[in-house]
Amino acid sequence: MNATIDASQIPAIRQWEGKPLSPAYEVFMFHDEEGPVPETYRRLRDHLTAEGIEHVFIGAFALSAHQYRRATEGVDVCLRAEDVVRLRERFVGSVYQAVEGRPRRFYDPQTQVTFDVLVAGQLAGRTARNNVIRFPDPDEGQIVHGIRTVSLPRLIELKLVTWRYQDWADVVKLIRHNRLSEEFAEQLHPLVRTAYLQCVDEMHDEDRYDREVHDQ
Repeated sequence: MNATIDASQIPAIRQWEGKPLSPAYEVFMFHDEEGPVPETYRRLRDHLTAEGIEHVFIGAFALSAHQYRRATEGVDVCLRAEDVVRLRERFVGSVYQAVEGRPRRFYDPQTQVTFDVLVAGQLAGRTARNNVIRFPDPDEGQIVHGIRTVSLPRLIELKLVTWRYQDWADVVKLIRHNRLSEEFAEQLHPLVRTAYLQCVDEMHDEDRYDREVHDQ
């Protein structure tokens, strides 16, 4: 196996059990915890655990652990800097391939799915606006519904500091699915409290335009 792969070589339509897998059907499979992306998550989890590499999953699998399931194209995991080196030395070229031009993105040729490694302790999100909130150390990890991830407040902080619409939309869903109130802002870093309250307001605005929810 080549140690690296060019991003253009990663297939747009994945194969599953020897057949092309339509993106629409893959979404259904994801919600049943089957298919390429969940399998990539399980393989990565098992490889890291077997090698003794401490880790914590964020991204869509963290959302799923905290009551909101959203299909995703890849997997996000936080490792310490020295363990990123261990991952490369132990697995790249034998199990995974490095994606050319993306120093911490890796490709699983068995599932045709990529995963991104975030470095614990580095600043998270849009660093031009955030100089405080950092990617979690694996010591912060906790098992939530079978997934080693971060607490709900930490996940929301990581989502808010990107200042991206998709991530803020995820926060709105987390607020709804976990029945969070404005008071939850006190559990967050002061940097993102106003952003969190904006997401609470957005959820209420959505409810006012959703007749079924509003009538209830």
